[in-house]
Amino acid sequence: MHLKSLWLIGLASLLAVGLFLLRPGGVEGPRPAPVPPEGKGFSHAQLTEALKGIVDEAGDVDYGALRAHPEALDRYLGQLRAASPKSAPHRFKTEAARLAYYINAYNAFLLAELRQRCPLARVADLYPFDGFFYRVSFLMGEEETTLSALADEQISALAHLHPAIRLALSKGSVSAPMMLREALEEATLTAQLDALARRALAHPRWVKREGDTLALNPLFEWYPRELGDHFIKAIRPELLEGVSTRATLPLDDHLNGHCQAR
Repeated sequence: MHLKSLWLIGLASLLAVGLFLLRPGGVEGPRPAPVPPEGKGFSHAQLTEALKGIVDEAGDVDYGALRAHPEALDRYLGQLRAASPKSAPHRFKTEAARLAYYINAYNAFLLAELRQRCPLARVADLYPFDGFFYRVSFLMGEEETTLSALADEQISALAHLHPAIRLALSKGSVSAPMMLREALEEATLTAQLDALARRALAHPRWVKREGDTLALNPLFEWYPRELGDHFIKAIRPELLEGVSTRATLPLDDHLNGHCQAR
């Protein structure tokens, strides 16, 4: 066979292997046994139990404690596996119920995978090209999904419900949205997202006002429709008064927490 043909075949083979290894959902995340939800709706109490005491005011996570006591989070993952708005629509009759489920699922999946990957310095170290978010798959209503698919499809479709949705999806890094300290609930969703917005706008990782300079987390630039000046003005109007210079806070992609239980 001609040398050039062999070279092309070899190149095609390498490309095929590379695409296979980088395929979306190609890495299985945690898969606890399904736990059928009780009652008519869907309880997020197990996620709140898992979050209790492991997330500080800055949103940093004690992954070590989560790993030492996995029961509540694993039970919640089992509930997510057993039922979703698609597989059991009768349990999620409102947009608020569906959005609370999807955001909680996103953060629960992320927590479960990162606790298993500890010790870890950066999420970006796990896979190239942000592969953690599209390569690792989880079970939701017995169907596979990834963090990217969940955020880009189900959650984005409900983004009109509240601008702070963009602040509710953790990425596992210091400069990313802060981890929630309790599960979102259908009945209190708006109030919880309002509180999250106030929490973010009061923290120096997100906003710094020095003199007439206002520095913001890059997320505000990435989502100007949801997180523009109108969003800031509605919560902390004093941040915008007299501003003549804008700046962007530097990104810190280190893990948003620690792997040794404290």
